[in-house]
Parts: sequence; C-alpha cells; structure tokens
Amino acid sequence: MKVIILAAGIGKRMWPIATDKCLIPFLGKPLLYHNLKKIKEAINPEEVIIVSNSQSKEEIQKILNELKIPGTISLQNEPKGMADAILSAKELIEGEILVINAQDILEEEIYTQISKGGAEVVCAGYKVDKYFPGGYIKATGNSVQAIVEKPEEGNEPSDLVKLVCDYFRDGKRVISYLEKTTSESDDVYEKVLNQMISDGMDVKFIKHDGVWIPLKYPWQILDILAYFLSTIEQNISSEAKVSEKAIITGPVVISDGVKVFEGAVIKGPVYIGKNVIVGNNTMVRESDLEEGCVTGFNSDITRSYIGANSWFHTNYVGDSVIEGDLGMGSGAVLANLRLDDHTIRVKVQGELVDSGRHKLGLIAGKGSRVGVNASTMPGVKVGSNSLVGPGVTLYDDVPDNKKILVKQEYEITDHTPSLTSYEQFREKL
Repeated sequence: MKVIILAAGIGKRMWPIATDKCLIPFLGKPLLYHNLKKIKEAINPEEVIIVSNSQSKEEIQKILNELKIPGTISLQNEPKGMADAILSAKELIEGEILVINAQDILEEEIYTQISKGGAEVVCAGYKVDKYFPGGYIKATGNSVQAIVEKPEEGNEPSDLVKLVCDYFRDGKRVISYLEKTTSESDDVYEKVLNQMISDGMDVKFIKHDGVWIPLKYPWQILDILAYFLSTIEQNISSEAKVSEKAIITGPVVISDGVKVFEGAVIKGPVYIGKNVIVGNNTMVRESDLEEGCVTGFNSDITRSYIGANSWFHTNYVGDSVIEGDLGMGSGAVLANLRLDDHTIRVKVQGELVDSGRHKLGLIAGKGSRVGVNASTMPGVKVGSNSLVGPGVTLYDDVPDNKKILVKQEYEITDHTPSLTSYEQFREKL
C-alpha cells in the first residue's frame, strides 16, 4: 500500500503563524516527523508520497531521510485543494492507497484498522458532541450513504465528522474519478466520494475512538502540545547543566546544552530544547521551549508553546503560542483570562471565532517584539516582525511588519521639596 500525505496546503486561518503546519516543531521535531513515525510503525508502507509545496520540499526530504522511509515528494504548484493535490501525484499512484492529512494528530491504530476495512473504499469517522466545521458522514450501519460537506450548524446528518484518512483499493480508479469531476467550490474530492457511492461502489466507514486533533487554527497548537507532552517521561541530558538549587518535578525532558540556574522551578510535563537557558527564579509549567530560548530572571511560562530563539525577562506568559524569535521586555505581561471568564473569541479572516478556551494568551508570529511593561489582552495576535511598544495595552491584532506605540504627554513644573535633607526627614519620624 502507498500512503499519500497531503502537505501542500496554505493555512490561511493560521495567521500569524507562517510556518507550514506540518513543519511546526514539537519536542524538537517537526509535526510531520511524528506522524510519519507513527505510520511507519503501524503499517510500514511500501512507499510514502508526500504532496508538498516547493518551499517545504527540502525540509520534508530531510525528515524522510532521517526516518529512512521510502518516499517521493510531489509538488503541487498552487494550493487548489485536496483533489488537485492528489492529481499532482497521479503518475505515482497505483494499487492500494491511503490518503491522509500531514498535520492531523491520530492514534496509530487508525492506520491499521482502515487498511483492513474490507471494502473498495473505507473512510474514518469521529464522533463529536458539538458542531465542527467539516464534512460529515451519512451512514446506514457501517455503509456510507453520502458525505455532506460543511453543513450548517443544526443540519448535520449525523454526529460523525469525516476524517481525512481514506483507503482506496484501486488508486488508478480514484485518479479517473478526480480527472472527470469539476466543481466551482473546493469540494471535488467529496463529490468524487459521493459519485463512487452513487455508482454502487462498496464504501464503508470505521469509527475512530482514539485521539484526533485537527490543526485549523493557531490556538490548536496548544491542543497538539498537550498531547505530545502527555507522552514524555523524565529525561535530563548529561550534557545539560542543572543547578542543585533548581526544582524539577514530573515528566521533564532537558536537552543537550541546557542551563538551569538557581531557584528555577520546572513542573512537568515540560520539554526544554537544546541550548535553552532557564534563568534564576523562573517557573516553567506544562510548556514546550524549543531550541535556543532564553528565559531570564523571574519569568513565569505556563501551558505555552514557545518557538525557537525566543527570549524573556521578568514576564508572565500564559497559554500563548509563540512561533519563534520573540523578544519580550522586562515587565511585559501576556494576559490569558477574561475577567468575566467567558471563552475567548479570536478574529480570523475578519470574523470572530470562538476558540472554546477559557484561557488563551498571545498568538505571535516569528520575529515579533513586545516592549517593557506592555500588556496584551487574551486572544490577541501580533504579526511577524511587528513591534508592540513599551507601555502599550494591546486589545486588537497587529498586522505583519507593523509597530504600535503609545503617545504620552508630559507636564513639567517647578518642584520645591518640603524637606531639604534626609536628616530632617529622619527627625520627623
């Protein structure tokens, strides 16, 4: 069986995170690395075909080489959806195929179960207890009657969301259907599945009861982080320098070259990447600090994803997503909780989207800066290479390559001290 991994899409809803979703690092490795490792262990495929864009090709090839997986990278010239992605690799597709998303988190068992589904086409469904903006499975027993793409809330045909994990017994036949199907919307793939059902093909589904974490919005990076942190065990590198006066509890990974100074407290699960510095009296809890980060004196980093080469000093960072290379001035605070404790809504492509999270801090693109004593409100986003100036209280998003400064007016008047010396002050006491 060949595995077709779709990794070329552009995550428009992920702004300000610009890194390709499948290449965002977790525990020191790109997300695609973790997913490919699972696939290799579960079904050891004959070949992996990764549909990528040209910018990510080199990094993806490194991942294939490291895992020693036989694979081919096919380039999709423009992000025109799933159908076009598969067609871009049509010369490589034959026999049994499994089509999956590069960035979705799934348990290993799904890959084994779906490849043994015993039908011409096998889809995977996941039971949800609230509306999800995706495709739904309409079924009788385990036979799929239709795929309903993004129904309006309240009109779902079932409580089964269709996952992007599809088995096809005949890959060439899939290509044939894709080539003759058209649509004005981005739903050619779903139309093909429905046409196969109409043509009498045996289309079944299996229900996935394990973990499923999609990555559509930047705050879902925190969900994926929590999943990966739940898998770690304590491992402190012999090449790290950890003060005897630091406190480390729970599952904590400390990588080569890390320095942990006196008074630091690290409460697992926590991942500390290579050459990170954890300063005096700093607290790190349930977080991922990727390679090269510096947490200076007296900072608190909690339930946050911190990309490589970010630095802090006397800061509070809660439930935040930092792509990398962030700089924070002393005293800056990233608020993560509304005073009314409502769930936090985030502006996505001009519309407010409920994150479903009661705690959500800053979402920052690579190279952004937050000045001394600045504050950002829950769910605010700052674009790549942008600057939030000293003393700013930020309520709205800042686009890429912008800076926001607060203006102050000073009043200077004469001042006549009532006490002329420190000695006189002491006498009054």
